[in-house]
Amino acid sequence: MDQLGSQTVPIVVGGVAVIITLALARRVLRRKLKRSSSNKKRSSPNRKSSRRSPPKGVQSTRLLAEDLLELARQADVRPARGADREVGRVAKVSPGAALPLAWGPLELRIERAVARVGGNSDDADLDSTVDRLRFLESKSSLSDEQARLLHKMRQLRNRAAHGGLSTDEVDAAAAQAYGRVAKALVGVLDKVR
Repeated sequence: MDQLGSQTVPIVVGGVAVIITLALARRVLRRKLKRSSSNKKRSSPNRKSSRRSPPKGVQSTRLLAEDLLELARQADVRPARGADREVGRVAKVSPGAALPLAWGPLELRIERAVARVGGNSDDADLDSTVDRLRFLESKSSLSDEQARLLHKMRQLRNRAAHGGLSTDEVDAAAAQAYGRVAKALVGVLDKVR
């Protein structure tokens, strides 16, 4: 210490104090900026999502809902005003789980329609839903468009049940559209004789 000048020590101590003060000020300013930007995110409803677009080969949810409604229109199936109450509730929380839930009554109605048309559900040729739908098609109980719609919905249900649908592919609106179409198809299948 004797070799250092009498002014060197206060200069070094002052410099360290300035550096510490600037670091603390920077930290405080960063916190304020983070708070204000998170408040802006919460308050701006029209803000664009920062999510990336879905991977190639994946439909957007709007297209899925529109495709289902368009297939229903082509099949002369008028979607119900709303999905089943339980399906609607589940669609809000977990859209992918709503698809198998909406499909359940359809599968039951397909089995009943096959029995009414004269098929034996115990028959080895009718052991899957695909086989039952093909049977109903062969008996002209369903139009080609109705069968196409049922097959598309069956495929979506299978993908959802086995984890093949991502959240980018199905959202609450798409799940509710699926539920609306499923509810309408229950009525169509109940009329099959």
